[in-house]
Formats: sequence, structure tokens, C-alpha cells
Amino acid sequence: MHFPIMKHIMTLLAGLLWAAAVSAAERPNFVIFYVDDLGWADTSVRMMDSDPNSASDFHQTPHLAALAKRGMKFSNAYAPAPTCTPSRKSIQFGKTPGRLGYTFVHDVLALQRKLEWKDETSLADVVKAADPKYITAHFGKGMGNERMETIGYDVTDELEPHGDNGNFHGDYISLKNRTKLPPDNPKRMASLRKSSVDFVNAHSGKRPFLMMVSHYAVHVPHAARADLIEKYRKLPRGKHLTDSDYLPVDEMPKGKVISSWRLQYAAMLEECDEGLGAIVAALKKTEQLDNTIIIFTSDNGGGLGPNGTLRGGKANLYEGGLRVPFVVAGPGVKAGVQCDVPVSQWDLLPTIHDYAKSAQPLPKDLDGASLRGVFEQGNGAKVKRPVEGLVFHYPCYFAPPLTVIRLGDYKLMEHHLSGEQKLFNVKTDYAEQTNLIESMPEKASELRTVMMRYLDSIDAEDVQDVYKARFAELDRFEAMARQNHAKSIERAKGDQQLITAADAKLKEQLERFTRNRKECRANMQGKTF
Repeated sequence: MHFPIMKHIMTLLAGLLWAAAVSAAERPNFVIFYVDDLGWADTSVRMMDSDPNSASDFHQTPHLAALAKRGMKFSNAYAPAPTCTPSRKSIQFGKTPGRLGYTFVHDVLALQRKLEWKDETSLADVVKAADPKYITAHFGKGMGNERMETIGYDVTDELEPHGDNGNFHGDYISLKNRTKLPPDNPKRMASLRKSSVDFVNAHSGKRPFLMMVSHYAVHVPHAARADLIEKYRKLPRGKHLTDSDYLPVDEMPKGKVISSWRLQYAAMLEECDEGLGAIVAALKKTEQLDNTIIIFTSDNGGGLGPNGTLRGGKANLYEGGLRVPFVVAGPGVKAGVQCDVPVSQWDLLPTIHDYAKSAQPLPKDLDGASLRGVFEQGNGAKVKRPVEGLVFHYPCYFAPPLTVIRLGDYKLMEHHLSGEQKLFNVKTDYAEQTNLIESMPEKASELRTVMMRYLDSIDAEDVQDVYKARFAELDRFEAMARQNHAKSIERAKGDQQLITAADAKLKEQLERFTRNRKECRANMQGKTF
């Protein structure tokens, strides 16, 4: 009598087990390839087909070009901020830097408040909630002084346990002794290539994985392999190169060598591209390429410039500081097309949540939304975020403090202190040449209402509080410098040479603090942007 019921139960269980097995098998791997300070127009891939200036005529990124051919490129992709640290937090947690309370590099107010983000839901947390078999890795530049292992990553290449996980080990083997990297491993590019390929080989096809490869290149100080520099020396000259790029290194100003030598920059970017190609090759070898979603992008707009047709660059909120290259390929992604839908990196957490088939609800206070529909349908799809528009809050002390909103085709920029506004149609005028603020006051008012409503909802950092925190920090630095100087004088015990050195050091520090204060006061005057 119970046999039919039992049979039904067994059939149901078998079905559930089969479904679970299928689901697990279908769960994709994720690779996020994150480059530092790479401009929208710095690669050899046109981010906008109609604009030849949206790609470089000199840089060679063949592996990225192959990825774009297999997948989709975005003409309107945005970094969360025009500088690195806030972007690197935002991409991990699916929230704007404004909501996270860390909006610019060295956010003094966040540091003063001793904010932490270890309890936020991260990309690593999302995939593990979907399937505990997921293994997660983060290689390269982190998100400030927090270690990636504290937000769910199983495998990292972090150095000293108590060392800063910020910018430094892109230039040094060790943070403790500042041992320089060897010539064949500039900016740890070779190390990152090895770490990422080894990870793929170890886990691909055995466990689903999420891997973020976060480069220190192409950030200053620039460094590149000699063989690649020589390769570019022999290529036809690009339109932005000058005679000085071809001088012997010992004849160049030091500043140019480390920050604007375009042969070196091109070589550095190509080595990053080689790292991307090595990951793709490893995935292909392990038969996981077709089951891996690969995302290539940058943490902010270009620092070298010019940024193609775009205005501005790193550290400002014009399109050149925010718009970045963005290419995605993987299962279901429409191949070989350009997408013009505006997207942001805080959309990636809900996107990965969607693809990983997680049953765990997303946090309710996210700013992003899944891009899966856009990846699979292109321009025919829409992104339904829980908030209106894309808001970039930047109340910093070392540049004009602004908040920007992009809503539809329009972008409003507002200075926190002067109240100055600029309005652009960034669909038709993405070079931001025509300020519409006087001709379209109603549109500006519409965007400002949405922007202010968002800032109020997140209790956004106030620029006056930022300045107070910065001046307090400089006062503290000065007091410490004077205390250290007094100790140095005491230790010198009358040795005039040591006293002179200590006096010179203090003088240099005080001059720097004076410059820092002057810079702050100048920005506080609300000068135009």
C-alpha cells in the first residue's frame, strides 16, 4: 500500500539530486581581471566602434581583443570612483563608495571613524553561499589596509600578515625591507601571472572558483620588461609619442621614466595583456573556458592621458576619470558586440549572484543590479537597480569636491562648496564640451533632486567634515614630527652632523604640511572645476 508513495518519494529525491548535480555542474567560474589606472582608450580594442579615438593606435592588447571577439564590450562602463581604493571596495560589495563611507584615496574621515567592512557581503561570500564547493582567490592589489582574507577569500598572495595591503607590494618583494622587484618581474606582473595560472591549473574542472587578478600596473611608478620596451621602440610611432620617448633612459628626466615614458607604458600594458592570455590558455587547457565568465576592466579612468575623446582623467569626475574599458565573455554572453547600456562595477556582485544561482537573498542595501540580461541580450535589455541613476560622491580635500549623477543620457556635476553645476548629454556629447546648465535648468533640477535624495538616504560624507578631519590629521602629523625631532636631537648627544640632519628632516616635513594645508584651503575656496 505504501509502495507507490515510497516510489514517488524515491523518484522525487532522485530528481532533486539530479537537479542539484546539474546545477552544480552548470555553475560557472568567474575571473575578474582588474587593471590599475587604465584609461578608456588605452587598449587596442575600440570601446566605441564609431569612435577611432576610443582605442590606442600604438598599444597592443591582442588577448583582450580576442576576449572582446568572443564576448561583449561596453562603451558606457563606469568605475565606482576616479581613484583606486574606493573602487576596489565598491567592486567587492556591490555598493557605491558613498554608501560604504570611503569615497577617495586616503579618506581621512573614514579612517578617523575607524570604519571596517569585514561584515559586508563580498563577491567571495556570494559564490560560497551559492555553493560551498566554490573556492575563491585574490591576487595582487587589495583595497587599502584590510586583508582580503578577512572578507572571504581562501587564497591570496598577501605578504606580511601585519603589513599594509595597499599599493606597495606592486613595487617591492617585501614591505618590511623594501626589496626591489627584479627586472623580469616589474609591478609583480610575472608573479600575478604565475599565481593566477597555478590557481586555475589546481582547481579548474575540479571545483567552481572565483578569482580576482588585481594588477598594480599600469599605475605609477611605471616599470616594464626591457624586451617589450625594445619591441615598441621599433614599432611605427603612435600619435601621442614624442621624440623624448625615444631618448636613452639616462638622458630622460627621472619623472618621465617613472610616469610618462610611453614606450614603457605600452610595454607594461602588453605584459598585463599577456597575463590575461595565460589565464585564458590555462582555462582552455583544463576545458573550462566555455564555463568561465571573464571580466576585464580598470579601477578608474586613465592616469597617463589623453583619454581618447573623453575629457579629464584620473582623480576627477569628468568621463575620462570614470569611464573605463570593460569586456566580458563567457557562457551565454552575446559574442562580438558592443553594448551601450550604462553599467558600473557595483553591478558585478548581484551579477555574479545571479550566475552562481545563489538561493541566499542579496543584501537589501545594494546599489547594483544583475547585468545578466544585458550580457545575454545587449542593448535590448535594461538594468533594474534598486536606486535611480549612477551617483559618484567625491567630497575629497585634494581636488574639487563634487558629486555627480548619471541618469539616462544626462550627467549633472555639482561642486559641494561653490554650488557650481554642469550638465551634459553624455550620450551625444560624451566629450563633455557643451554645458547645458543654462539651457536645460529643469533637467538639471530633476537630476539634482534624485542625487540629493540618494545622498540623504546613505548619510553621505559631508565635505566640511572631511576638511576638519584632514586639518586635524595634519596637526597630528606635525606634532608627531616635532616629537620625533626632539627625540632625534636627544639621541644625537651634541653630534652636529646628526643634529643638522634631524633639523633638515623636520624642515622638509613642516614645508610639506604647509603645502598640504594650502592645497586644502585653495580647494575650500570653491574654485571652478
